[in-house]
Amino acid sequence: MASASPLVTVGIPIYNGQKHLEKAAESLLAQSLGDFELLIADNTSTDRTPEICAELARRDPRVRIIRHPRNIGAPRNWNCLVLEARGRYFKWASANDRCSPLLLEKCVQALEADPGAVLSYGRTQLTDDDDRPIEVYAGDIDVSMARASDRFEAVCMRMNLNNAMCGVIRTDVLRRTGMDRLYPSGDMALMSELALHGRILLLPDVLLYRRHAPGSFTSMLDPLQIQRMYDPEARRPMKLIRGRRHADNFACIARAPIDWREKARAAGTALRLLAWDRQRLWGELRSLAGMPVNG
Repeated sequence: MASASPLVTVGIPIYNGQKHLEKAAESLLAQSLGDFELLIADNTSTDRTPEICAELARRDPRVRIIRHPRNIGAPRNWNCLVLEARGRYFKWASANDRCSPLLLEKCVQALEADPGAVLSYGRTQLTDDDDRPIEVYAGDIDVSMARASDRFEAVCMRMNLNNAMCGVIRTDVLRRTGMDRLYPSGDMALMSELALHGRILLLPDVLLYRRHAPGSFTSMLDPLQIQRMYDPEARRPMKLIRGRRHADNFACIARAPIDWREKARAAGTALRLLAWDRQRLWGELRSLAGMPVNG
């Protein structure tokens, strides 16, 4: 029987993910830590995803399915999993990727041993579409500084590929953030906000096998394709994306549970980022006004 109050909720947001869903789910259902629920949010898939989900739920009572009546866009689908979670800890899982059977056990142990940590994750093995290894990603970072402002700076300056998003997070802390944002790279804004709440721990073992193939990274899509992930009915790319991100930095700092000195130091980092990005921000504003970007 599935527990009504599992230790962990693992959430898979999915849209037309039939190709790798079963492998991804099997890697989660084989976890050494068994006290979890697997919650799958199907964003109105039109392929075999609903049938695969139904079969997974039939085979394992820990599986719960949410199927939206219409496509609500990727970030809202990711966020609905957090709102529906019953676990003390939460993990997002991509339907493209596989997890080590020790991922939940090791990440939960790290969080329970460190009350000041809000997220833990392992190193990441990049693979091709056929699960052949490419490389262990060298850019995953440990963000365990004592000062919130230093952690905020580290995430903003040094985190590039957001593998931490698929780590294990304290559910109560995650719900106090803006969660996944409704604009491109909004997942990075979430990571910088989480860093203001506590430490982000990088564990030494490879725990995530992330597929690096066409269609599995938003950086491989064009601007309109990306925008349709956020608003399925969009007819043009979103404007002021950089402006939204910079405004979000200041909003995160304002609501963070840290004293005013740390907020001031973090705001200094946000101002430096704004200054460094000013030419591209100016380009966004000129484009919004219909002026030549380089004029």
